Amino acid sequence: MQVGTVQQTPINFKNAGAAAFLEENVFLNKALLDASVDIPFVCFANNKTERRERTRRVLWNYTLVFLSPFVSLPLTSKFAMKYIAKLSKSFSAPESDLIKLSNKYLTSAEALKQGIKELPQKLLEDLSPKKLEKMSPKEKEEFLKKYDFTDLLKNNNYDYEKIRKKLIDAKMSVLAFDFLFSTGSVAGMAFLNNALTKKKTNMDGYSAEFELADRETVEKRAAKYKKSEPLRKGITAGLIGLLTLLPLAIRKGLISDRNTDFVKFVKKHADKFDYTKGIFMKRLPLFLFLTVAMTGVAMASRNQTEVKNNLILNGTGLAVYFGGDVLINSTLARLSDKFLKTQIIDKTAPKTFMNKIIPPTVPIKKLSGKSQKIAKINFWLNFVTIAAAYGFGVPNLINKIVRKDLKNDKTA
Repeated sequence: MQVGTVQQTPINFKNAGAAAFLEENVFLNKALLDASVDIPFVCFANNKTERRERTRRVLWNYTLVFLSPFVSLPLTSKFAMKYIAKLSKSFSAPESDLIKLSNKYLTSAEALKQGIKELPQKLLEDLSPKKLEKMSPKEKEEFLKKYDFTDLLKNNNYDYEKIRKKLIDAKMSVLAFDFLFSTGSVAGMAFLNNALTKKKTNMDGYSAEFELADRETVEKRAAKYKKSEPLRKGITAGLIGLLTLLPLAIRKGLISDRNTDFVKFVKKHADKFDYTKGIFMKRLPLFLFLTVAMTGVAMASRNQTEVKNNLILNGTGLAVYFGGDVLINSTLARLSDKFLKTQIIDKTAPKTFMNKIIPPTVPIKKLSGKSQKIAKINFWLNFVTIAAAYGFGVPNLINKIVRKDLKNDKTA
């Protein structure tokens, strides 16, 4: 099989299965990976109070995972298209789906014109494999006609520049809301958890220590952090605010017709802030959201031990997901290509410094035959390896740190 053949093979979603779906939708991939650590994280709690805290944290994070992409984000997108961009007359209007257009088509009026031509076919391909299989040629034709956006273009006098700026406003508003809602929810839950524990137990301090030390020791270890709580809340709010303002900077770069380095950079990389299928965050915005959110969680810590444990738990998660999984997947792909004669490594990828160190792979959905089968096996091997090491290693490690710090505090 030649490399070109791999790239030109028709996308076979039906055979690609769950591995391809999770590989593409990083938000859900991250949620499933988190489940591998969340279950032992709850089970290995040091006492009933900490278990209650950990359960609330896990349940809220999973509520957020499914509430944001499947409920709040679609509604926000429709709201933005109707009331901010004013390009759709109702939430159900086909024009609402124009917001799914990639940011790479918002760099100029000509790019937008091309994007609008290509979007109907892209929306058709994004339908579920079963639905696509059941559609007749006539139904597919009617679908494409429904999304040709003729009425929208007529209503705006075919002024692509005007439509482009309206779309940028809508898309950046959605991104700003998503950052604010998602980051604020995760960080805010950490402070709320502390307040609920305080109300329930009438105790300050790190809940993991409640039955491992006497009340006086626990509250003494938390005294300094209790005084700085207002400052830490302010820092958390400031970080969330800065992240929420990032879409304004992206908007400025996309709208500008100047030829500055900043504008060039934004227009070159704006598509990294697209949403897969219009609802799932891509890696870069997901990384930014999680970094700020987990910093907020660390800020809610009630003593030095909890700071360390939060940084280990969340820092390890970020490291394995945004680096470890890529490294393992690339290594498995290289071994497969060498010994099993597959074509999983993407040999057409740009020869950048990072790509030379960790060669990227062809998406599973674009592979076929033996290469796709092996790539799916590699994906699940990668997933299980990380889940086992992260899921059982980290909770045990942070529990050991609690006991060690308490022991050191008593002997000091």
